[in-house]
Amino acid sequence: MSRRKNEPWLADQFGPLNDGEGNRRNHMKIKRDIERVDSSGDEWDRVGLKEILAGDHTNLYQGQSKFQDIHLLCTEDIRLYLNGQLQFSSVDERIYHEAFVHIPFALTGSVQSVLVLGGGDGLALREILKYQEVRTIDLVDIDSKMVELASENQELVNLNERAFFDKRVSTYIKDARVFVKSNRKVYDLIIIDFPDPSNELLAGLYTVELFEELYDSLSAAGLIVCQSNALDAAPTVFWSIGLTFERAGFYTDQYHTIIPSFGDWGFTLASKKRLSRRFTKRNGFHRTLPAEMRSLFEFQPDYLHYKKRASVNSQRNLNLHTIFNEENA
Repeated sequence: MSRRKNEPWLADQFGPLNDGEGNRRNHMKIKRDIERVDSSGDEWDRVGLKEILAGDHTNLYQGQSKFQDIHLLCTEDIRLYLNGQLQFSSVDERIYHEAFVHIPFALTGSVQSVLVLGGGDGLALREILKYQEVRTIDLVDIDSKMVELASENQELVNLNERAFFDKRVSTYIKDARVFVKSNRKVYDLIIIDFPDPSNELLAGLYTVELFEELYDSLSAAGLIVCQSNALDAAPTVFWSIGLTFERAGFYTDQYHTIIPSFGDWGFTLASKKRLSRRFTKRNGFHRTLPAEMRSLFEFQPDYLHYKKRASVNSQRNLNLHTIFNEENA
């Protein structure tokens, strides 16, 4: 997930490096922390992280896994950065995860089996586990360190409400593409929580080929939901993910919600059958969704304009990262 460009700078909240009295008691430590911010993250996230590191904060965890730099810190909220890119803020992560999970649950019947691709922080798991009808959840994440952190770091364990300790959850440390290719199980709901397609490697997670393989892993009446980027920052990326699912043989629908830390965030639904917007009532499972969920499926004309620019992302024509970086420039 990428922080939207028009967010107010965090300097107003956390203050400058020098406090105006020439007090540099922590200057060298702060300078070292700032220099560790990975240059592969989103530019706006990197600037925001540097400003946080220049102010009062507590490092809950900072380390390098085999795949990424992981930085969990606490200011007035808890924030997770991967490779310098903001993944969530505890202030508003529920808005994202409730829209991500409860919308597909409200649109489908009984969900007994769930596959989560990505989501190693356990926050999507937290929402899924609210449904007693769910019998099994397979979570696939490539980074064992991230899953370990979500299972052992007390702040993160509290935030995900001990999701990884639920007996219904099975964790697989594996590349999602490898898992899907060898998978023989069928799921009622598949949740795709991949990182933004900011480079060629990550764009390879959003291809028509992978979506075609997921088709065989989905039950006849099942649903797929895929995080699909910030609509206000990368609208063509959003529509392109939907178009790529359609090329893979799915019926699709798309929706969005405002997340203060990230902007206007989009999601794609995919199904083997034509989708309807008949929502069931699931009282008490969410705090942030509107009473009229259909409103999340409405788009301003300015956003719809970009739909005609959408293109299919495939292994032969891997273009989603190019579109992403052009729109986020």
